[in-house]
Amino acid sequence: MKLLYPIILAALLLSCRPQPVRYTEYAPVLIERAELEKSIRLESARPIKNAGKIYRKDNLIFINEKYEGIHVYNNVDPTNPVALGFIRIPGNMDITIKNDIIYADNAVDLVTLRYSNSIIEILDRDRNTFPEMVAPDFGVVPAEYSPENRPKNTIIVKWEKI
Repeated sequence: MKLLYPIILAALLLSCRPQPVRYTEYAPVLIERAELEKSIRLESARPIKNAGKIYRKDNLIFINEKYEGIHVYNNVDPTNPVALGFIRIPGNMDITIKNDIIYADNAVDLVTLRYSNSIIEILDRDRNTFPEMVAPDFGVVPAEYSPENRPKNTIIVKWEKI
């Protein structure tokens, strides 16, 4: 028993030493604030590559394309949904809809939109509502990409594997 206590104490002390810093295997894609604020637009339909959340509203289906925007489908015939368009929203990961208003994240901003008859209307933008995106592997953001060390007025809209 006398030997057991020193072994446990040594194990506890060794486990308390600082862990090595693990950097991310991803690099951020940056966009200037001014560009971010004019980046939302309706584009022609395109194939889904990296689907995220799905939202159904009346006869429409909205499918998030991670970091890119929202696919819009007419779902009057659920056996044959028709692609209507793609709402480009850089940095988009989530949406919700209340009444006819779409609430979406545009990187760090919250935007409210209205989609009607293949027309998108931007209603409002709340700046810096969300924290900046972290790398998918939850690694440490390298110092060169911290807000202090990257070009001024830039925002992370997604991460790409390096």
